[in-house]
Amino acid sequence: MSFFRKTRSASTPKVAYFSMEYAFDAQIPNYAGGLGVLAADMMHSVADMGYPAVGVGLIYHQSEDSEKKFHPEYFMKKLPNTVKVQIEDRQVTVGAWQYDVKTKDGNTMPVYFLTTFCGDNEKWDREITQHLYPSTAYHRIAQEVILGVGGVKMLADLGIGSLEYYHLNEGHAAFATLELLKQKNWDDEAVKSITRFTTHTPVPAGHDKFDYKLAYQVLGDQLPLHIKKLATENQLSMTDLALNLSGRTNGVSKKHQLVCFDMFPGYSFEGITNGVHLTRWAAPATTACLDKHLPKWRKEPSVLAEAPTKIPVKALQEMRYANKERLLTWVNDNPNFFHFENDLKKSDMLDMDRLTIVFARRFVPYKRPLLLFRDLERLKKIGNKKIQIVFAGHCHPDDYFCNNKKESLRSFAQQLRGSVKIAVIPDYNIDIADKLVSGANIWLNNPIPPREASGTSGMKAALNGALNLSVLDGWWIEGLKRKKRAGWGFGADMNPDWTDDERDDAHANELYECLEKAVESFTKRPDEWLENVAQSMSLAGHFNTHRVIEEYDEKMWSA
Repeated sequence: MSFFRKTRSASTPKVAYFSMEYAFDAQIPNYAGGLGVLAADMMHSVADMGYPAVGVGLIYHQSEDSEKKFHPEYFMKKLPNTVKVQIEDRQVTVGAWQYDVKTKDGNTMPVYFLTTFCGDNEKWDREITQHLYPSTAYHRIAQEVILGVGGVKMLADLGIGSLEYYHLNEGHAAFATLELLKQKNWDDEAVKSITRFTTHTPVPAGHDKFDYKLAYQVLGDQLPLHIKKLATENQLSMTDLALNLSGRTNGVSKKHQLVCFDMFPGYSFEGITNGVHLTRWAAPATTACLDKHLPKWRKEPSVLAEAPTKIPVKALQEMRYANKERLLTWVNDNPNFFHFENDLKKSDMLDMDRLTIVFARRFVPYKRPLLLFRDLERLKKIGNKKIQIVFAGHCHPDDYFCNNKKESLRSFAQQLRGSVKIAVIPDYNIDIADKLVSGANIWLNNPIPPREASGTSGMKAALNGALNLSVLDGWWIEGLKRKKRAGWGFGADMNPDWTDDERDDAHANELYECLEKAVESFTKRPDEWLENVAQSMSLAGHFNTHRVIEEYDEKMWSA
């Protein structure tokens, strides 16, 4: 939107957005999940809107072997700039690559990816930025020093030192405040006036903490004398460091804002609910439909609120058919997605007439990936020859929980054969997500509340006409309140006296009740279903990153 250009040219950045992950391309290995996808979506909206900002991250080279390593030169340009960052008693060289986020209007916005994979570094220092989220605490803290301290230094070396705000996307980037403290003569208030912080993680274990012995070993006198007041007494908490040196902080949904108040009492939080970049996640058929019936949607996402009145039913039907066919054709073309080995029959494959439920996310305990199968007989009764389920998720070979659940899915597929169809995709990346969020009839999400800070996959699915079936947590509390016909919500009750099994039994029962309503509508009232599709799509008029950038500009990137 042009109003951003009235006060400052995009060529003179106002904000630097620091993030450990950016998911710009499935072939660029610098993201693990939703944090990176959101960061990339934000940068796409920044570019679209001409907002004066730059991004800062790390690039992970994967291997020293030229045949196995990642080759950034295919995606971005190497910059001549280098800076030195102290790690222990060494001066480590940090280089940079520039990735340009481009728009159809000719706008570009740079993201600077830092690396220690530089010629004059020793092997052990080159390894600091080898992999995203390294397993050892030493490499983890060293990597976060490169992102934070190195990022601030690199921006200055690039001539981008007169920024108004340094935005820390999660605690990984909190060491940026150490370099800013140094620049501001150790004045906490001066640093707070230019630092902003977003926290995404409602699970305590998701916040990085380091032993002070290790912190002093790696950072030495880069740590201020009052570090234990800033980052807690017993361990160096990256989140507390960011909280104490940021002038404004936000959670990523209205519910998450309340969770943050409970997790970090005494601090103030804005509640800015996440969104998605619409043109990035609209499937080809969705794009064609919106271009025809809501032609301003690319630059003015808010017009999607008019979907129920502006998009004809026949157009919705054709769009949904094309989106679903695209997903099902891809799944059926991969026999290894079905767990019947050499006994796979055509009748086992997915078909267009069935209600297609998709569950795609990390297989971790709090996500409850198998909640849908808590009562197999009830599921069979509800979905007999009416539903099919697609699961997607990557398991690390050493992840017992994830692999065990994948094996359970294999067993369920056998037990439900002939009644409910199941396909399991052994991976989940941007390219796969693109097919899943557009082809689903129902997007299923059932983590243990309140551990879903926001959730953006359901927003992508809604944009493409899927209905959400989700616990009432994160963004979906707001989404369902806005559009009651855009899906179903359950799991609001959380009795503190419940055991885990009692809680899951109660939530599964609600889930089945919602599923019964969904099957009834899909199979017997198709016109009603399509009306609900339009209601779901209209949510994208609010849950998009253009709106998020506007809120950040108003609530975070201002004095």
